[in-house]
Parts: sequence; structure tokens; C-alpha cells
Amino acid sequence: MYKTLCVAVLLLPTFALAQARNVAVTSISPPIVAKGKLINQSAVIPTTTIFTPTQTGLYRLSVYGTITTITTGIASSWIYNFYWNDDSGQQSAEQLLLAYGDQYGQFSQLTSVGAPMPLGGPTLVFEAKAGTPVNYSVTGGNDGSAFSLYYTLERLE
Repeated sequence: MYKTLCVAVLLLPTFALAQARNVAVTSISPPIVAKGKLINQSAVIPTTTIFTPTQTGLYRLSVYGTITTITTGIASSWIYNFYWNDDSGQQSAEQLLLAYGDQYGQFSQLTSVGAPMPLGGPTLVFEAKAGTPVNYSVTGGNDGSAFSLYYTLERLE
């Protein structure tokens, strides 16, 4: 009996440590409140509501766009416009989607010498007021080009 009790006392911490290592760690991601995928768009997109928050909070918008069809020899461009309201009122941001010559393009920023610098997909963290819509539009085009646009909107707090 004494030996059994000693073995139990010695093995108990071993079992406890083994169980502690088997505990799964779960990652908590912000909830996605809206997402979209627009493939091969060849016309402007008028102001469109992505989401209307029910409570004021911090949000993160991740966007990726690429020009999928261009007109040879012409620089094709589209502008992604984003609109929201925060504590100081109406806000907006825009991002250029540009293709030069025969190379397909993605979101770009013009450098000081006028050459485009690819940015990939921009991410914007912003405060959105409850009851006011979060909108976007796409302008430009008119050159026979087309683009694809992908976005995800997450609530951070």
C-alpha cells in the first residue's frame, strides 16, 4: 500500500504536466463583418454600402485589386474610393489601381519621379460611427480595361 501511494504521488505531477502540454492554443481573430469579390469589372462602381455598423468601433479594411485586362499601349487606371464617418465627421481615402504598357497592374503609388510603385493591397484601420454606412466606389476606366477587387472588413473593437 505504501509503495502504491508513493508511485501515485510521483506519477501525478508527470500526468499533470503531460496534460498541460496537450492543451490546444486557439487564436482569436477579429470577426469579419463584410467581404466581397468582384471579378473582371469593366465599368465604374457607384457608391456602394459595404456595411453599416450597429455600434461605434474600430475596424480594419483590407483590399486587393488588380487590372485583369488592359488596352495595349495605353496606361490603364482605376481609382478605389473609400468613405466612412468617425468622431470628426465624414472621411475618405482613395487608392490608384494602375497598369503601364502591357504589364498588368495592382494598387500603386506614384513616386516623386512619376513612376508607379506597386503597393499590393492597402489596409486601413479606422473608426466607424454607429448607424452611418461604410461605402466604396470605383472610378476611372473608360479605356477598355477591366479589374478584379477583393476586400475584407473586420471589427477590431
